[in-house]
Amino acid sequence: MAVTQNPMKKSMLLVRRRGERGQTIILVAISLLSLLAMAALAIDVVTLYVARTEIQRAADAAALAAAKAMADSGITTLPTSDPAFSSGQAQTLAQSMANSAIAAVLAAPNNQVGGFTVAPGSPTFNFSTSAGGTPINNPHVTVTLQQSGLPTFFAHIWGTRSATASASATAEAYNSANTSSFTPVAPKGVKPWLVANIDPQTSQPFVNPATGAVESGVIANVDFWLTADCQPGHHRCHLATGTNPPGLIGTPPQEVQYVPAEVTANGANVCPSSCAGAGGDYEASIQCTDMNAYSCGGGSPNAQWDRTDLINPVGPPSSAAHTTDGVECLIHAGGTGTNQGQDSIGWGLWPASPIQMTSAASTNTVNTSSSLVAIPIIDVTTPGAFSPAGPVTVIGFLQAFVEQINTNLNPNDIQIKVVNVVGCSQTSNGAPTIQGGNTSSPIPVRLITPP
Repeated sequence: MAVTQNPMKKSMLLVRRRGERGQTIILVAISLLSLLAMAALAIDVVTLYVARTEIQRAADAAALAAAKAMADSGITTLPTSDPAFSSGQAQTLAQSMANSAIAAVLAAPNNQVGGFTVAPGSPTFNFSTSAGGTPINNPHVTVTLQQSGLPTFFAHIWGTRSATASASATAEAYNSANTSSFTPVAPKGVKPWLVANIDPQTSQPFVNPATGAVESGVIANVDFWLTADCQPGHHRCHLATGTNPPGLIGTPPQEVQYVPAEVTANGANVCPSSCAGAGGDYEASIQCTDMNAYSCGGGSPNAQWDRTDLINPVGPPSSAAHTTDGVECLIHAGGTGTNQGQDSIGWGLWPASPIQMTSAASTNTVNTSSSLVAIPIIDVTTPGAFSPAGPVTVIGFLQAFVEQINTNLNPNDIQIKVVNVVGCSQTSNGAPTIQGGNTSSPIPVRLITPP
């Protein structure tokens, strides 16, 4: 039996359906609007996150550059009794050099934030030497950056037309000097000359072997010469008898003696092919970056000098020319003496003004040079610290500028000026050893958590 639908009910259903038409489109439109709003917000948020990353990277780079500038200023070398520190001149110089380094870093195109050059606020420095404060060998610098006016795009809908990004970074320069309990350091890139711990200007030790304290006034001293402990034609060699470790030689101004370090071959050493000589690992270690780390302090032998030097003095393993050839290659000199194509250094009125290095190639002032090197200092006074059999105790490092080679009294004499001194005491504080990089500075810098 067929069922007949009520015509009135059918008509009411048709009217209701016509009234519901278009609701899906409205819902879709609202959903799309919400999705577009969230997408627009996400674009602005990501843009701000990118700006935040950029400004943090800029702050990190600026803080590290400032810490390196402070290390280069010489302030970390000074004991608190040094007149350059007690007068406040060293602190002023360190801050001035740090500020210049920060400005140079932030002016670089790769340190822009949101496409804009960012200016720092006033960097804060910590040179405290009070009890519990940061010692002079460990100055801190904090760089705070803020970039306002960063453009937004879709946030205009909510009336936000610009945004601000900010970041802060703190870095330190660590010199183990002047502390009785030190964090061990082991820099790389060290030249293979184990230098006697005697300042030829004063006949005093560069570094106190027990405490790690650095001699006052050692920076900006006049230049002096390093000379090998064994010289051809002397008819004797102090080391051959084992009775005399390296020390001072000659009449004032005296020379400081060195013995060659025993160098272990390392595939990481890269030498310029244009001047790679026949001096083996010893000459290569002068020319290049020696990736073997030299430890410092602790009161026990921690290095070895090369006894093959006794067979044919000066220039192991076989020729007296190896030291000269290595140094000429290192400093890009065309021969012995000054004005042979090497960079130069000027003292100015340190600490009223910074030590300045000048590039021979461009005649411009530079903040680094191949002539700037790290040289280990060995203990020659403590019993057992120097052995004729080879073991020696490295108690510090000279950061020195090599001016020339071989125009003094003896073959292979090296003329240097001291820029920094690192000293290590006999007592380690138990902290992990700081491994240095392949740089000319034995004073490492690093980012730390802001205080």
